[in-house]
Amino acid sequence: MDKIFAYAKKREALGHVYGANIILSIHFFLIIYINSSALGRYFSAGTVGLLYGVGSFLGLFLFITAPILIRKHSAYSYLFTVAILECAVVIGIAQTAVPFFIAFFFILHCALVPMILYCLDVYLEDATKVENETGSIRGVYLTITNVILVLSPLCMGFLMKQFSFESVYFFSGLALLPLILLIQMYLKDREPEAPKRTSIGKSISLALKHPDIKYSILAQFILQFFYAWVVIYLPLYLINEVGFDWNTLGYLFTIMLLPFMLFEIPVGWLADRKFGEKEFMIFGFLSMAIAAASLTIPFEKHFITWAILLFFSRFGASFAEITTESYFFKHVKSDDSDLISLFRMTRPAAYILAPLIATIALSIVPFRATSVSYTHLTLPTNREV
Repeated sequence: MDKIFAYAKKREALGHVYGANIILSIHFFLIIYINSSALGRYFSAGTVGLLYGVGSFLGLFLFITAPILIRKHSAYSYLFTVAILECAVVIGIAQTAVPFFIAFFFILHCALVPMILYCLDVYLEDATKVENETGSIRGVYLTITNVILVLSPLCMGFLMKQFSFESVYFFSGLALLPLILLIQMYLKDREPEAPKRTSIGKSISLALKHPDIKYSILAQFILQFFYAWVVIYLPLYLINEVGFDWNTLGYLFTIMLLPFMLFEIPVGWLADRKFGEKEFMIFGFLSMAIAAASLTIPFEKHFITWAILLFFSRFGASFAEITTESYFFKHVKSDDSDLISLFRMTRPAAYILAPLIATIALSIVPFRATSVSYTHLTLPTNREV
């Protein structure tokens, strides 16, 4: 009987974390592909990249301090506070037209979302006790995220057609209110193990001593670098250079993101029970490299061509994402918050490095000639796209 209650409690805990993940995904993915164009009404392309970089640098600092604050105040208090702040800053972006405040709020947004993801990782890892279920549980977790990711461009395209950038940010901010309520009602009494207090230097040293952890973190950084480059520059290229409108872009991005919804659960299951993560991971990264290079070929405004190429650019990424996550979390525990933090630091680190490399590359060759190319980055200013 005790085993039955323990199993039910575990599934209930997973359900609450999954629910929080759904709400956060709605909030985040509704605005992820409009950020660079929205900022482009007020700032140059170089400044847009700088804002991403500064926000990501702040995110790195918060990752370093997160285990200390969680240990001192509890995961619930930290998550609740960060969620309220994120809601406020996104609604703040919607309510102001002052460039300074837009920049300030956006920098905070870039730093706060990874903190919410980090806390949910700690809760999820605490609810995952059986290692041979890690791939399946993480596969479901990521697929829930990616169902929202796939559907969000359609919602974004519809909202951009009917309303404005400000309205989309306002709806995104309101979407966090159910998350705040869920945290207050269900996660308050489910405190995971207190994370260890450690330094970034010790975290890196610890990761370097374990090849499995080291290489999974490196793979995650490469994946996040690819995502960073695409999120910042692909919408600018397709809107400003190829000539698609936001409504069409919504359909294109939905097709592009379908692999995340279709493949991650079966790949996670197969990695758990049949083949292991490494084979799928290698295949995923090779597919990503080929697909990324193919994006340099078309320039014309041809929907079917772009839909096919964008779909295959995420086919390999879906394999790489689930296997990287699963492989890493099979080698850590819920109280390894220093390593979890280091793993999640790959995202802000990638968002610091990607704009820097893009700026250097664009000063040498046309943007279309780079490996993931979306050329010439001429942003409109003081007007909506």
